[in-house]
Amino acid sequence: MLCENVKILCLSDRVEPMLHGPSLNSYAKGVEAVISCGDLPFDYLEYIITFLGVPVYYVLGNHDPAPDSLEYPEGCTPLDGRIVDVKGEVGGVVVAGLSGSRLYSGGPNQYTERQMRLRSWALSVRILRRRLAGRQGPQVFVTHSPPFGLGDAEDQAHVGFESFLDLIDRHEPSLWLHGHKHLYGPDQQRVMYRGATKVINIFGHSIIEV
Repeated sequence: MLCENVKILCLSDRVEPMLHGPSLNSYAKGVEAVISCGDLPFDYLEYIITFLGVPVYYVLGNHDPAPDSLEYPEGCTPLDGRIVDVKGEVGGVVVAGLSGSRLYSGGPNQYTERQMRLRSWALSVRILRRRLAGRQGPQVFVTHSPPFGLGDAEDQAHVGFESFLDLIDRHEPSLWLHGHKHLYGPDQQRVMYRGATKVINIFGHSIIEV
């Protein structure tokens, strides 16, 4: 069951003026954690963790440096392939993450469907071991790319991963947060569903409570 009362600022793909200036603390008042879905300048994440003073968790996007690079957002916690407990003052939520997009140019953090399927299986094994140890599985998944057919596009760079659908069906998270697909215009759909899982495109930012 999803634990409530954790207020999270979610970011992806675009630097937001209200979050990179003196209004940050008042705008994000009450936020207990920050989650980045990728493709954001690392100094932007460092600014937020410094001035907001709450934990920042992130996955990498296709425009970010490679995971083995010496570049990283200082003080922030990577989510790629990991399961973490995000705790608020009252409640808490378990979060899992996977970085990257579809392979389209050979750059860092790009994967074929087969590669992502192997990475997804490895994460599922970690989740199973956690549950066998009597610990709760993730209620929120964080990725850069969307699941296939759920807010993705038809071009090679922005098509989603089919293996993400398997993760949804296998683990039934309450929320799936992603970025990558930019939303411009009034007719863009930010929220979709697969079964009981709510899939949200975070492009820009959203403040959610879980």
